[in-house]
Amino acid sequence: MLVMRRPTCLADLPSNAVRPLGTLAVDTLRAWAEAAQHRFVHVPLAGTHGKRAVLVAIGRAFDFPVWFGANLDALYDSLTDLPERASAPGYVVVLDGLPQAADAEEVEAVLDVFRDAAEEFANRGLPLRVFFR
Repeated sequence: MLVMRRPTCLADLPSNAVRPLGTLAVDTLRAWAEAAQHRFVHVPLAGTHGKRAVLVAIGRAFDFPVWFGANLDALYDSLTDLPERASAPGYVVVLDGLPQAADAEEVEAVLDVFRDAAEEFANRGLPLRVFFR
C-alpha cells in the first residue's frame, strides 16, 4: 500500500509543476519559499473577471515590464525571461482565485502557459512551482 506523506518543505514538492493548492496554505508556501530563498509570487484574483484581467493581475504581481501585452504569448515570454531579469534559485507562484476569475477554457489556457514555462524552467534546471485555487 502506497502511503502519501504530507510535505514538510518545498523540496518535498515536485520542482516543476502546475497543480491545485489543495490543503497547502498560502502562508506555508510563502515560508517554504523564503526558507529556500525562492521568489514567492502571490497573485490575488478575487474580483477579477476574464482572461485579460487575469493576465493584467499576473503581470502586476510579477512586476513585468511595461511592454507586457497581457496576452498568452506575452505571459510565456515574460515568465521565461524571469531568470534573466531577477536572480532567484526558483519560483513559487500562487494563482489565488483563478477558477472564479475566468471561464474554464480561459483558465486552462493560462495554466497551459504556466505548464509550458515550467517545462522551460526544468530545461534550465530551475524550479517553477505554480499552485492555483
